[in-house]
Amino acid sequence: MRGHRQFLGQDQLQIVSQRICSTPQTSRFRYFATKASANQLLPTGFAASTLFPDCKLGTNADSRPSQSRSHYPDNSVNQPFANRFSTTLHFLLCIAAFHIVHTAQSQGSPPLNADPSVKYIGSQACVACHPNQHKSYLATSHSKTMERVDPSKETTTGSFRHALSGNDYEVFLRGDQLFHREIIRGSNDEVLATTENPILYTMGSGSHGKSYVYRKGEFFGQSPLSWYVESKKWAMSPGYDLPNHPGFSRKLSSECFFCHVGSIDRKEGNPNDFTILEETVGCERCHGPGELHAKKYRNRKPATSPQIELANSTEDTPDNTIVNPARLNRDLSEAICQQCHLQAAGKALRAGKDEWDFRPGTPLTDIRLDYQYRLGDDKMKIVGHVEQLHQSKCYQQAGTLTCITCHNPHDTPSRENMVAHYRSICLDCHDNDACGEPLPKRVSTAQNDCAKCHMPKLDTEIPHTAFHHHRIGIHDTASGTPEVAVGLSPILDISGLTPLERARCEALAKFQVGQEEPDNPNFKDYGLESAKALIQLKNSGKADADANTILALLARSQGQSAIAGDLATEVVAMEKRPTRAKVEALRLLAQLAYQGRKHADAAKLYRQVTQHQSEAYDYFQLGISEQNSGQTERAITALKMAVELAPNYVEAHRVLAAILGSQGKTDESNKHQQLALQHEQRMQRLWQSTLPE
Repeated sequence: MRGHRQFLGQDQLQIVSQRICSTPQTSRFRYFATKASANQLLPTGFAASTLFPDCKLGTNADSRPSQSRSHYPDNSVNQPFANRFSTTLHFLLCIAAFHIVHTAQSQGSPPLNADPSVKYIGSQACVACHPNQHKSYLATSHSKTMERVDPSKETTTGSFRHALSGNDYEVFLRGDQLFHREIIRGSNDEVLATTENPILYTMGSGSHGKSYVYRKGEFFGQSPLSWYVESKKWAMSPGYDLPNHPGFSRKLSSECFFCHVGSIDRKEGNPNDFTILEETVGCERCHGPGELHAKKYRNRKPATSPQIELANSTEDTPDNTIVNPARLNRDLSEAICQQCHLQAAGKALRAGKDEWDFRPGTPLTDIRLDYQYRLGDDKMKIVGHVEQLHQSKCYQQAGTLTCITCHNPHDTPSRENMVAHYRSICLDCHDNDACGEPLPKRVSTAQNDCAKCHMPKLDTEIPHTAFHHHRIGIHDTASGTPEVAVGLSPILDISGLTPLERARCEALAKFQVGQEEPDNPNFKDYGLESAKALIQLKNSGKADADANTILALLARSQGQSAIAGDLATEVVAMEKRPTRAKVEALRLLAQLAYQGRKHADAAKLYRQVTQHQSEAYDYFQLGISEQNSGQTERAITALKMAVELAPNYVEAHRVLAAILGSQGKTDESNKHQQLALQHEQRMQRLWQSTLPE
């Protein structure tokens, strides 16, 4: 066995691996983001991440540090943490000045069911006492955010060729199961790979469209296909309409399901391995866990059912075992909607928190901080419904206007009554004659629909889909020059946080945004600014696993491998469960072990990473490490998994061909060598198609 490995050559394998890993990373990692990668090129160094899904690191994670960078000796471990950085980071000891924009937010006493010990019981437990509310809920989009696939309700046939990638896509039934299929074709239209998966869930209410979810082994994945209602056709999922896209290789974490399912079982804390308990957004996502409420009324007589008691209760005597959003102050009521409808440019989870820790009736900022771009005039860039609404004079001048003023979760207007319904809400505050346009013109141009002019329907980045703008006011439809973002501002009030907490969260958001917009000169120092704040946090003794992991990556990007390794080791020891931070720290330690030619250690670490998530890049690195440590059969198994997850992974095919050839498996070796060549030619053609003419 060792002779075969020597025949291939250890140095040859390392050179091949270094070549692929020194290719600039094209997969985008985003800290706690949910959207698909927009420029992911799987065959050229796919490096998917759990902690930072969707954000492009500034330097290659597996490339060796530049010899021009200074390094501290190993005995520097006991020195003060900040002093161990090279002169390129010396100035990071300066205290950062953070300019935070505040908005007013009041906080009330949390309801009893906000306590983390109170259990969720599922929507079906609510039906017996609240049949009318449940019936009205079933008429809303919330009741359809995610559903187990029922072929009788789906469009079960379809096929098309995606012009940008040249791939063919098919939707079909096999027995009573819905399948999606991808066929990757080469430069001469030959079939290079066929991937198909049975669809388990639909994701999305279907008002505008649906995406589709499959499960392979322990992990969920997203189909590259979506159904769009307005165009009534199959097309690429949002973020996939590109020459190079992730295909079926994009895995879905528990965060991806946060706005689509009612509850999950997080098992050991691994965000990639979980069970869906309630398959759609249910009662408790708005009203909080129902254990105390159900217990309170379980032994009551029917005459004192919660329906009757709630109807007779007053503002002074609310039932504090459950949340009624209408009884909350505006900020806490909006937080319930914002947990899903606030989609910001940058986000930072509070230390030790997870998205699923949010409970209705409490501030969203207890769990996470959301940031939006700031423009040159120091105004916030308005991109989401929440920020748009907050910029409206109607919102600012009327202290009672909130999300549920217009969107009653238990009263969905019919399509024919929708205009009159929303117009009546406007007329609660505005006089019918207050509009500057005469009635005949309003009727002829907009059917007297207030929203058509004051909340116009605009195109979105989602194909074939448009949404109403939520800044209520006069809109200029002329398209001007796009304004460049110059900074970040928190969307919600964070005045209750300590300066250190604010600095930590802003550092996480800056790290994320700086990696997502590497060409924006206003963000070029965000990595160093993040490191400055996180060093201060570290020296204060209040660093957490997420902050340490980001600091480790920043240290690695500056060539400070010893510091990065110490931080990652600390995270692994600190986190007893396979959290995002721990998995990313394990990967970083694996990269450092590989860099130091400790291939057996690297293989052991990559095996741990692949137990907690399923990414082609990790299996590729595992295969290289196994081969270089003399475990050829394990190497072959890992590399075959890499090309199964990412069929167009050129270097995985190439290395697999070399190893199989050294084993005397000529036919199989030739097959993978040919696939490597064909996929490489295809990728070259697609790359050329993106160049300007």
